[in-house]
Amino acid sequence: METERLPGSPSPGYVHRRRCGHGGMGAAVIAARAAFVLSAVGFALGCLPDGESGSGGAGGSGAAGGGGGGVGGAGGAGGGGGVGGGGGVGGGSGTGEGSGGAGGAGGSGTGDGGAAGSSSATTSTSGGCGCAEKETDCSGECADTRSSAQHCGACGHDCQGGLCVDGACQPVVLAEAAGSPVAIALDATHVYWTHVDTDEIMKAPIAGGAPATIAHGCPSYGIAVNAANVYWTCAEPVGVYSAPLGGGTPVLLSTTGLEDPVGLALDATSIYVGDNYAVKKLPIGGGEAEWLALGNGSRRVQVDATHVYWTNADAASVRKVPKAGGGDVILASGYFESHEVVLDATHVYWTTPGEGPNSGSVTKVPKEGGTPVPLAADQAFPYYIALDATHVYWASLGDVPEIRRVPVGGGEPVVVIAGVAPRDLAVDGTSIYWTDESGFVMKLAK
Repeated sequence: METERLPGSPSPGYVHRRRCGHGGMGAAVIAARAAFVLSAVGFALGCLPDGESGSGGAGGSGAAGGGGGGVGGAGGAGGGGGVGGGGGVGGGSGTGEGSGGAGGAGGSGTGDGGAAGSSSATTSTSGGCGCAEKETDCSGECADTRSSAQHCGACGHDCQGGLCVDGACQPVVLAEAAGSPVAIALDATHVYWTHVDTDEIMKAPIAGGAPATIAHGCPSYGIAVNAANVYWTCAEPVGVYSAPLGGGTPVLLSTTGLEDPVGLALDATSIYVGDNYAVKKLPIGGGEAEWLALGNGSRRVQVDATHVYWTNADAASVRKVPKAGGGDVILASGYFESHEVVLDATHVYWTTPGEGPNSGSVTKVPKEGGTPVPLAADQAFPYYIALDATHVYWASLGDVPEIRRVPVGGGEPVVVIAGVAPRDLAVDGTSIYWTDESGFVMKLAK
């Protein structure tokens, strides 16, 4: 398994464009020479134009013998070989016939003499405008995929604002939080996080820009957003709060019925909370929290159209309960201290840190129940987890903290980046985002 590490700062990537000229076309010697000069200039610039046909000059008339035919136009030099110029027309009859003009030279062929001399040409193997050594033609752009931030490692792989070093994108600092950023959430334009040292709820543009404080409140370990508001849990004083995405006065949504809220998830009408020993639900506009299920050790929760899902860490199980209430269902058991869940349309995915070094796992099970499927075994303390359409990502918090991923359909786990220490993790279509123990909020192109 190859580990991608963080080398020193590289030179910025670049994209180098070349412009192609065209060979000349002529009917006489002057035109032929002009074509040759243009071809030579193109060669000197490192970009060889496609050859074009030349025409032979007319033969002179002779008093006693026919005049020599005009010299054929030179074929374009370089890329595609030009068609050789036609030989000059033989001179008019005097006492004898004039000799045919010499055939024009092909791009890389030679002309044959004759009454109207012909020429053969072969095609150059260099092809039109070539890229320099160690460059790749990326849809008409010559790019060094070892250092180009727009074509890093492969054409079209954009580093999303980061540098490209040896064909690998480097992480981008979105915020120097200089403290303890913890829970993280995303929308289409911003990353949001909780800051337990300063009791702040913060955001920063995912494309880069100055961070902003949305609200001051309390130490928080859970955050979620919708189109209008950001929501978070408070550890002390206990509660669930909201504020407009653009900032404003926090609104206390509930304290009643809450004991130790951590994670939360949203739908259009309700907020679902992992309240350490229970899974609870409250109206999105505020109100008393009601029980949905016992869930000893529940931390983070996820919802789909019909159910709430969570890990019952103390009972070593993964469970679901109808959003409208009812009996909870065990989907998987025997996963001691299972930590977090994420969902796609058909499966539940979760991490289990394990009871010792390299005993953790990443697993999935059908939402409707069935046999759990291991995706990664023998992992070093996998905790925080995120999911996109093709891969599941997790933070591995062993001796060398890493972010890893594996295909959702199974395969070999790989290290995405090493030497980082995530405290929470999220992904979108292009990048991975995390809060780091170093105090930074980071982004890395996938």
